[in-house]
Amino acid sequence: MGNSIDLEKVIKGLNCCCHTDGSNCAKCPYDIADSDCTAQLSMDVLALLKEQKHSETFIVIDNKTGKEADPYEIALHEDWAKDLCYCDMDGWAIEEDGTLLLVDECGRFAYADRERFKVVWDA
Repeated sequence: MGNSIDLEKVIKGLNCCCHTDGSNCAKCPYDIADSDCTAQLSMDVLALLKEQKHSETFIVIDNKTGKEADPYEIALHEDWAKDLCYCDMDGWAIEEDGTLLLVDECGRFAYADRERFKVVWDA
């Protein structure tokens, strides 16, 4: 997150009574003379949301089981991944268009079914 927005201040502002029940509060971290504290809080919240991005790591959920997909087991037992070296799995990869691939360490890959697997980005 950027250094310009104080996350603690935003959290305190969101929990402040003047933003939750409309009462006037002298302890609001956004209570600035000649300024609407709600408007400033809203701008800071929006700025934080714009700065928030997913991480570069992810897990793959197998919708068939509801659990994290196991590349080893898939390569060992699934017809669509039978050409992969199950004992040398590299893991999952995503192409620019969002296509999900299962990849082994020999450079072979298999396209995963978009309906069956779901990518969940780590927070």
